[in-house]
Amino acid sequence: MTVNLASESAFALGIRRNRGTMFSVGIAMIFAGGAAILFPLIGTLSVVWIVGVALIVASIAQSVAAFSYPKWSGIVLGLLVAALWLVAGLFLLLRPLEGVFALTVVVAAVFLIEGVLKTILSFQIRPLAGWGWLLFDGLFTVVLGGMLWWQLPLSALWALGTLAGISIMLSGWTLVMLPIALGKPTAVHSTVQHKA
Repeated sequence: MTVNLASESAFALGIRRNRGTMFSVGIAMIFAGGAAILFPLIGTLSVVWIVGVALIVASIAQSVAAFSYPKWSGIVLGLLVAALWLVAGLFLLLRPLEGVFALTVVVAAVFLIEGVLKTILSFQIRPLAGWGWLLFDGLFTVVLGGMLWWQLPLSALWALGTLAGISIMLSGWTLVMLPIALGKPTAVHSTVQHKA
């Protein structure tokens, strides 16, 4: 089996160097995901409100940036985009329950794409220690996205917060386990050290 040792060791060294940070962020994500699972409606509405506020902030930034465009057509187009973001943000803040459905569709699609990408990445870093955790995370995220999509629209009020919480917890668990697994030298890593 051919392994790209240069890229493998760079990946492993990066994780080992940031081991404490990854572990701390992973623990925080586990607690945040648990809170979203315990209070799914609050978690769902929080996501809607955060996206609404983010769209309004982006609208203000886009409005300011639009006046730096060299032509009037660019300014008008920039202001139209800003107005669209402002309307979307205000809609989510003023009508959060209606916004839940739209965001649930988006989150389901994101989970499906994220899961596929993590699964592909896990095979690219294989046989590096801990690759199985990334594979499990990817496959589980695909299943979560599929469940969310399949149960629309009835489950939108609770599923968004619950599934986001599960995904956040699983990603946190991966951030905790990957540096622990890479802390143990693999056969490939040991061979490279003995040759050096």
